[in-house]
Amino acid sequence: MKNKILSLIYIATLSIVATAIAYESWGNAIGYSHTVNKITDKLQMADNFQASGKKILETITFSWYDGYTEGINELQALKTKSEKYNKNSYRFTKAFVGIVLLSLLLYLIGRKRFLLVGLISLSIIALFTGWFAPILEITAYQDIPLLGNTIFQYESKSIITALYKIFIQEQYAIVAIILLFTVITPIIKTILLLTISFKETLHLSSKSINALTHIGKWSMLDVFVVAIIVTYFSMKSTGQTDANLQIGIYYFSIYVILSMICTYIVSFKKPL
Repeated sequence: MKNKILSLIYIATLSIVATAIAYESWGNAIGYSHTVNKITDKLQMADNFQASGKKILETITFSWYDGYTEGINELQALKTKSEKYNKNSYRFTKAFVGIVLLSLLLYLIGRKRFLLVGLISLSIIALFTGWFAPILEITAYQDIPLLGNTIFQYESKSIITALYKIFIQEQYAIVAIILLFTVITPIIKTILLLTISFKETLHLSSKSINALTHIGKWSMLDVFVVAIIVTYFSMKSTGQTDANLQIGIYYFSIYVILSMICTYIVSFKKPL
């Protein structure tokens, strides 16, 4: 009884801490996207002619009119804020990776069932974060006086928002493939892993292992389908734009790796 309580405490603590870290990663990534969108909105509303006019007016009034400087200061504050959000999103992502590595090490040392459940819990958290966190950003930069190289156009996509955009473009076959291998299959795989972990003595467990083994053969299709999403949107970038991976791709990759490890454990290396 005491061991069960300690096991539950471990799983609950691990899940709460990992969820909090993943939430911070997601929150900062979304904050970064929203702040960069504010920058691009301000830059697009104020064209070069209007900005030059404000600068001239500020000069001839000896800074009595400070509209140009005020606008630059607002952009600088937003730029600093966006950089902070971006840095924090990666900092929390690294912390999540650290928790995953520590949990894997604990399992290798202890090989207990509750440690396996902890790994499955981490895979679930990584999966949900991988769905909703941005996986790709497409940016265009412009050199702005006093600000330097600043994002002028910006677009980011998560797996869920990518699904929606492809759906409204009526690319239904692509939507079906992405939905199957990045949403439906991971959910089924996770349910099977939990079933096996909690009910190994039941006959249902052997059937679940067989089903899990068959699904496991298609594991790398998860990554392949995400690669399709990344390629689909990065091809829309031009010579003046850059396409960069975001934290969502790392969380989804963590899920894929953890699910493969957990599948191997329950199929071939029974925990104690």
